[in-house]
Amino acid sequence: MPERIVVSFRGTAALSRPDSTDAVLPSLGRRGAARAAAPPSRHRGAPRDAGAAARGEESYLARALALKKRAEALGATLCAWSAQTFSFEFTPDDIEEAVLLAALAAEDASVHPDARFAVGIAQGEMTYVGEAGRFTALSWGQPLLVAVMLARIALPGDVLLDPALSAVLAGELMTLGAHRGVDGARRVRGLRLDAQQPLRRQVAESVARLSRPPLIGRDGELAALAVPPGSLALVRAEPGAGGSRLLLELSRVLAPSRSLFVAPIGASREPFGALRRALARAAVRAEKGRARAPSLPDRLSPALARLIAGEGVEPWTAAEVVASWLAPEGARSGLILVDDTGEVDAASLEALAIALEMGGGLRAVVRLGRSEPLPAPLNAMTVSATAALGPLSAAGAQELVRRLLDGCIDDAGARRWAARAPAFPLALRELICEALESGALRWIGRSVAPRRRSAGRGGPARTMTGAELAAPPASRAIEGRLRLLPIGPRTVLTALATLGGDASESAIEALCDGTGAPKVAAVQAALLGAGWVVRPEPGWLKLSSRTLRDVLLAAVPPGERSAWHLAAARVVEDHAGVLGLADAAWHAAKAGDRRSAADLAGRAARAAGDALLESSAAELLAFADEQETAREHRLDAAPDSTSSQPPTFRTPIEVVGDAPDPQRGAPGSDRSAADASREAADSAARRRGSTMPVESGGARDGAPRALRPEGAAAPRDVAPAGFPDVAPLPDVAPLEEDFPLADASGDPLAKTSESPVLSMNDIAVRLAELAKQALVQGELRTLERLVDELRRTGEHPELVERMTGLISLGRGAKDEALRRFRSAAEAEASPAQKARALLAYGIALAAAGRTEGALLEALSALARAREAADRRGEQACAQFLARLAAATGHEEAARTWTQVARLAGAAPPA
Repeated sequence: MPERIVVSFRGTAALSRPDSTDAVLPSLGRRGAARAAAPPSRHRGAPRDAGAAARGEESYLARALALKKRAEALGATLCAWSAQTFSFEFTPDDIEEAVLLAALAAEDASVHPDARFAVGIAQGEMTYVGEAGRFTALSWGQPLLVAVMLARIALPGDVLLDPALSAVLAGELMTLGAHRGVDGARRVRGLRLDAQQPLRRQVAESVARLSRPPLIGRDGELAALAVPPGSLALVRAEPGAGGSRLLLELSRVLAPSRSLFVAPIGASREPFGALRRALARAAVRAEKGRARAPSLPDRLSPALARLIAGEGVEPWTAAEVVASWLAPEGARSGLILVDDTGEVDAASLEALAIALEMGGGLRAVVRLGRSEPLPAPLNAMTVSATAALGPLSAAGAQELVRRLLDGCIDDAGARRWAARAPAFPLALRELICEALESGALRWIGRSVAPRRRSAGRGGPARTMTGAELAAPPASRAIEGRLRLLPIGPRTVLTALATLGGDASESAIEALCDGTGAPKVAAVQAALLGAGWVVRPEPGWLKLSSRTLRDVLLAAVPPGERSAWHLAAARVVEDHAGVLGLADAAWHAAKAGDRRSAADLAGRAARAAGDALLESSAAELLAFADEQETAREHRLDAAPDSTSSQPPTFRTPIEVVGDAPDPQRGAPGSDRSAADASREAADSAARRRGSTMPVESGGARDGAPRALRPEGAAAPRDVAPAGFPDVAPLPDVAPLEEDFPLADASGDPLAKTSESPVLSMNDIAVRLAELAKQALVQGELRTLERLVDELRRTGEHPELVERMTGLISLGRGAKDEALRRFRSAAEAEASPAQKARALLAYGIALAAAGRTEGALLEALSALARAREAADRRGEQACAQFLARLAAATGHEEAARTWTQVARLAGAAPPA
């Protein structure tokens, strides 16, 4: 016969003639000694008569038969019945049903405690000794013998477990210590089952009862961080010190118009990853809450959509989206909260820094480690307030324990458990969770007490290792909790940690595929209830702390880490946007798949370049080159998988940028700066995959494409490649004859100062003309010196701004160039000046590959030129639109705009 679980019950059946036999012996007490006779008050007078005995017999039999029916309903089979004991057997898989049957009998509130059944449970092989029926199979075996012996020594209402029971060895059942006794000549020992919380999963559910206490012991820090509008505050807190909770509390205390909570996402390699997720979640909360999402200007709505879709936008546009989203309402201003700032991607931080500099009263509070430096994008900002979070006081720690347990623990218990962990909020909470899940604490009704008297007192102090001292305070408690967690839910948590600790359920499900882990939907309720994860938005799960993420990743065996990263690279590639491929590249590199890492990083770099994220594109290109070089050299060394923190691949932008400094060249090189610039621009265009063709020789001038966008200051006799032959722009006349670019000494500024009678205005005019000539000839260094001199005169500020933008564009700093052009285009000016600024901005956008934006700006410039009756400006705008249309393949539109330009040039001046 196969193995069975046997549950034996012992009751008390009264004799109808108690004086007719000497066989009735005193029952044994808790430790096996003969029990003393009950006092007279227990019996209420003389021995009971025959009628009372009959009623007791009927009561015992009725309760036994009722228990038999209940056992049969649970799938049990009656295997033995004697005068005062009867037993049932269950299959090994029905341990919960067996324990439930025993607990119900032991806790029967309708029966006097002294008359309740005593129960014993054992497990082993049984042998049939009679015919088996549907609910009865007479059998015998060692489990029956042990279960009956346990039932005999158990007190009424107790359930004793055989220590060799499989569920006991697996830790699935909760016990209240051991009970020993003597049955005949044998000494018997059993473990007392906790009849009120018999199953460990029931104990684990107690964690869900933990309350969310208010912020305790941080009033001084909150007061220090009441920053005024337009300022930046800094919170320094180690993991587990409550920094994240403090930021959330600030969003309530400071009462902003709107707040934006930014935190790291994924592997922190995706440009704008943190900002994208923050805006997406803010939009979801706005839809569900009373407050509606802010209405953005029409020109920013497409940018917000691109940002949330993971396609990226230029930093200035992203900053405008943030500033508009957090626009002030009345006297209240917006608030930016950045958690774990050191792990947030640089592009997100740069956009936030620009938004803060735009004005509008925005405030920001960022959280860093105690010794962590402020990231580079925020270095230029002045920190108005700083608060450092240390451990709680003893009184604060005790109060936190009491609040966590909803006031159900007494002061002595709170003091005992508060002293068991470092006084940091996360460490205390994880300690209480571990105590509840391990059974050290027992939460029944409104009472929380140690399950054993020794629980919570701790062992003797010992010297901690260096690793233990360096680890976050909550690490040990988290490790203890993870040891109690079944392998299935733990695998799901490991998958979530591999994805950065914050991921969609579909991505977690895909990563767990093939691991044997359960479906996310099957375990997420338990994980949420136990506080392992939170739900930041529908369809997403996030680990409750960064410390938990680090502990989970450190627990992955070194031999399995590459497999996790390789699977994560594929999952991220399938579920992320085009910029999110940077995270996939990082995972592939950690897995040792350098070919995939280089390919993914290159694709992400192209997307970053198209979005004008020059720094991010440079870093990704450097990372791709590093992986490709390592693959070519066949570096077979295993990737370093010991750190959960993504490494940073920072490379100077001039090394891998789209357009290096034209003057930077190899020593002894006889190539001109213009040639170097043109080659760099050609390479950049090929990497970017731009549809705007690049000149490739045959031009009289050597200006790089970045410096001479479509239609902007092109030489009169040469049209840019890819454009139709249209009338040249009405620009200044050639200056070679009247104003040579350089004299015999090679100094282009010599002609501006050789005459002592020239006025400052004359000097400014000549400088402006020389600057235009330098632009035509593509002399970046000369142009830069001329613009500097022109800036010193204070004349022609609009021209200075546009020339500076063109210089930045030529040096590859497209984001800086576009920022200058945008600033000039948005400044208050006359219609004619506004037309020039808008046209310059449109030309710069076209040079950066943003043809759609270039078209809109050029149309706006055309409208302003017509408003000012500026025929030359109208002609210039029409010619640029013609070339833009031709470059994008719209030949009919190009011919139409060419005709418009000719008509504007033929019309008499107003």
